[in-house]
Amino acid sequence: MPPLVRPPIPSRRALPIRRQSARIRRWTAGPARARGESAALKKPSLSQVPTHARSRSPRQSPLCVPACSLSTGMDAAALFLSRLLPLLVVAAIAGAAPLDPQQLLALRALGLGAHPRADPCGAGATAGAVNASCDAGAPFRRVTSLALTNCSDTTSVSAAALEALAPSLRALAFSDCPAAPPRALPPEQLASRLQAFSCTASLHRLSAVWLSHLTNLTELTVADTPLATGSPTELAVVVSHMEHLIRLTISNANLSGFLPHHWHCPNLTHLDLSGNRITGAIPDTLTLLAGITHINLSSNVLNGPIPTSIGDLISLTTLDLSNNTLSGGIPDTLSTLPELEVLNLGSNRLNGSIPLFLAEIRGLRELNIENNDFDGMVPFTAKFLSRLRVFRAAGNSKLCYNRSVLSAEIAVGVAPCDKYGFPVLPPPATARSERSADYDDGGGDGEADAGADTRGGPSATVLGVAIGLSCLAFLVILLVCICKVCR
Repeated sequence: MPPLVRPPIPSRRALPIRRQSARIRRWTAGPARARGESAALKKPSLSQVPTHARSRSPRQSPLCVPACSLSTGMDAAALFLSRLLPLLVVAAIAGAAPLDPQQLLALRALGLGAHPRADPCGAGATAGAVNASCDAGAPFRRVTSLALTNCSDTTSVSAAALEALAPSLRALAFSDCPAAPPRALPPEQLASRLQAFSCTASLHRLSAVWLSHLTNLTELTVADTPLATGSPTELAVVVSHMEHLIRLTISNANLSGFLPHHWHCPNLTHLDLSGNRITGAIPDTLTLLAGITHINLSSNVLNGPIPTSIGDLISLTTLDLSNNTLSGGIPDTLSTLPELEVLNLGSNRLNGSIPLFLAEIRGLRELNIENNDFDGMVPFTAKFLSRLRVFRAAGNSKLCYNRSVLSAEIAVGVAPCDKYGFPVLPPPATARSERSADYDDGGGDGEADAGADTRGGPSATVLGVAIGLSCLAFLVILLVCICKVCR
């Protein structure tokens, strides 16, 4: 006789899961049961139900919400559970913890457009205008990053939604989202924990005071969104408490006033304030940002000279000061920037000669000095200019190039020099076709041009004056003769 084998006893940890599954199948499958179904899954009789549970109405049981009809008097808790249960079932089947209920309601308030059974944090989930990333926490997952893109103009960024997301949210972004901007100041948890904030063509108008409370930011981007400022030093107010800031971009935001004289961002590496109305001179204190690699102050109203102290930023790779009203020359201290790759000084009022040391910056790949008042001869060789991806020097009427060193294809928009080092002016339009050889690479040094002007004979003005004087002399002689005859 074979030995008796005791059937395996289920572990205590598995019992709650089996009991929970039985309850879900009991209330979702209805009264019908297949033949041979276990008696443990049948609905208990009234005598088997404890006395304290008999008085509970179906309306009060959270497990009967999906199956029971929702009456007009159902309370908010039952309605919330009826919306939450499908997500809990989906998450249980997928083996992942469900999303925090409060944060789920916050996503719905911000315009979550997904199917009610879709997991907004699942892989490949489509959540309409809301894209969320979550952690793997338990018993509930929480939203760590949130991006609202192409959302409806009826969307409202409420303080309640931000409050619910604040404990776990680290990155918040708006893109092409014409939602109403937040009216109240950011919640304390959001202000102290949010690390990245981006707003691109969104929220109609953003408050600088609201931004100034996000003191834990490492990245701040405001682009194509008007920034409401109250004083010329508002930019200083925004960044004065952001000690952890690494990347700062406020571009095309209608920002006015002056550049701060004191920066409290020792870790800043990227600064982009382009497309605003910032005035005044570039302060020397900008060089206190020792680790900065990218500076873009283009398309503002900055004036005065380029500070010589900018040569202290030895990590700088990009310097864009174009489309301002800067004056003076190019400071020699730029030669101490070994990592410089992009130098854009176009469309200013810079003058003087172009320094030769620019050719000694080995990493330089883009050089733009167009539309200024530079004079003299371009000091660069063809070898150096062929190394550049971009070279623009047009729009400097006093600047010229040596035709024995450079060609017109390289020095586009720059006139050639004559033998005295002055630019050869272009010929008149009527004679340009006949004298186009003046701008050919094989042309002379300007000596033939001067000779051609002298061999052309007297000018029309000289001829006209000579003819007029001759007529006047003839009239005088004629009058004298007439007077003698009359006597």
